[in-house]
Amino acid sequence: AMTTPRPAPAPLLAPQLLLACLAPARAAETWLELDQARIDAIAAMLPAAPAAFVMPHSDRAYWSDAALVARCGGVVQAAEKLLGAHFPAWADDAYLEFSHSGRRPPGEHMLAARAAWLRPLVLAECLEDRGRFLPALGAVLAEYVNEPTWTLPAHDGKLENFHRTAYSVDLRSSAFAFELATAIAVLGDRLDPALRAQVLTALDQRVFAPLRATLVSGKGHAWLGSKANPVQNNWNPVVLSGVVGAALAVLPARLDRAVFAAAGEHYPRYYLNSFRDDGYCDEGAGYWSYGFGDFVLLREELVHATGGRIDPFAEPRIRAIALYGPRVQLIDRLAPPFSDCRAGVRVDAGLCDYCDAVLHLGMATTPDPSAMFRSRLATIGVVATPMAASAGAPETVGLRTWFDRAGVLVCRPAVGGHLAVAIKGGGNGSHSHNDIGSYILCLDDQLIAGDPGGPYAYDNKTFTKERYDHKLLNSYGHPVPVVAGQLQRVATQVTIPTPLPMFSDAADEVRIDLAKAYAAPTLTSLVRTLRFERAGLGMVRISDAVVFASPQAFAVAIPTRAVWKRIDDTTLELTLGGHRVLANISCPVPFTISDETIQELDAPAFSRIAVTTAMPVQATTIAVTFTPQP
Repeated sequence: AMTTPRPAPAPLLAPQLLLACLAPARAAETWLELDQARIDAIAAMLPAAPAAFVMPHSDRAYWSDAALVARCGGVVQAAEKLLGAHFPAWADDAYLEFSHSGRRPPGEHMLAARAAWLRPLVLAECLEDRGRFLPALGAVLAEYVNEPTWTLPAHDGKLENFHRTAYSVDLRSSAFAFELATAIAVLGDRLDPALRAQVLTALDQRVFAPLRATLVSGKGHAWLGSKANPVQNNWNPVVLSGVVGAALAVLPARLDRAVFAAAGEHYPRYYLNSFRDDGYCDEGAGYWSYGFGDFVLLREELVHATGGRIDPFAEPRIRAIALYGPRVQLIDRLAPPFSDCRAGVRVDAGLCDYCDAVLHLGMATTPDPSAMFRSRLATIGVVATPMAASAGAPETVGLRTWFDRAGVLVCRPAVGGHLAVAIKGGGNGSHSHNDIGSYILCLDDQLIAGDPGGPYAYDNKTFTKERYDHKLLNSYGHPVPVVAGQLQRVATQVTIPTPLPMFSDAADEVRIDLAKAYAAPTLTSLVRTLRFERAGLGMVRISDAVVFASPQAFAVAIPTRAVWKRIDDTTLELTLGGHRVLANISCPVPFTISDETIQELDAPAFSRIAVTTAMPVQATTIAVTFTPQP
């Protein structure tokens, strides 16, 4: 149903005008941060003709290779089912749902359902090379060209993309452009020339021209970053990998491709600045897999296109960033759900293997670098390019990881153990929660208690000044104290003293001064201590010692998705996934135990168990000791 009138589609350029819109870079053009001499140098490195990772359909040896056929799986059968199916319709009401209610899923699901036809049809045609899927491919490509926009509804706040008055490049449009560019590069002369020209024109209007304008003026596309505004988030490598990959695949002129390759070489420095010197990813483990995964893709694009003369992995910081994945894991790749990270997220094994193989980290016996490249059309033919081996010793992941610059400690069990824990005294940047001092308790593959993770979906408040109205994002929903009735301040605006750790094979301990995380005038001191013991089944104790200038209320929270019950006045039993843990509470003054169910932003519901002093206190300590049960 049409809910908002829309102007008629802008006319596509005729094929004879296509060369004008894809003209090579002009030497007189002035770039905001790029250097024309460097662009010229990169142009000399590039091949005469554009090329995708995937070889053209005419290369039958490539398309009959057993390894490639195996990677494509049952794609022919999937494409056959599409031949008799109805192509999902474009729905204005689904796209506009976000602008009406702030809900993202309707529009995103509609776009994804339509885009899902491209990969199986292209791959099936290339594998068979019989023309059986070409009519459907032509119809689908025409649908894509005539879509109002390829941009996600949440990134089209003024609906300029929807109304075709101005195009902007976002996470989705860039990735989709890469897929479309790969499709027409691979299919080549199997496509109708007029349709091919229409796709190329749409790519220019919606992706190449808008980003190129920003490279000149600095206006728009703030995710790119600049010297004046060094934005630090995953959009940078994700969008650049899509745009650069698309440009290298289809733009005929070397200089034109070189402009985008130069942007891919220069601008990721702002993304890399989002990592701490110890490699810690403030955005969380899920965003490491996503953002750094696409940085890896960008690296492969530049390495392949320039014969290795440009390699973003030559940056010295890359090694520590690459090691974040192995080092942040609790047990069996399970990651702490800090920042915007869903509970249960595991670090990407393929990405870890890729980094291991390329950087020669020596962490796995037989790392599989091909596993990192998810089965997207644009990356189906990628082969990882290792760097020259260094003389460094093999990296290992031991009993703990101490991210000293971020103040994050990950404690792992000894051989045969099952209990792990992580706590964060800092590490707050993009995608931050108000969670200084948050912890997570892990028993095998179950997150028993602590940080609930999430969100599982964003809404129209998530990235505004109202972000911390959500209990899931402010400190109320995290395992941290409530001090004199006050929640924590916005964590990105807080710098606490460096936590003090003590390590041994038997036990790890860290003390975190949380006082500056609260704007409570009467608060004199607040120190959280985590102690982790590895003997037997293991033990974790979290104690919070507080001192006020005058008696105040004090409480600590224990979030959990376990089934829980009170065993006696001081003991709780938590049961989850066949595991049982006792939580013993100690406090020198009387306390109460209450609970509240919280469910927000599509995250699974959890219980917030609150331990609250029964009367105002001037000084006290609340300690919770977790012990697994046989």
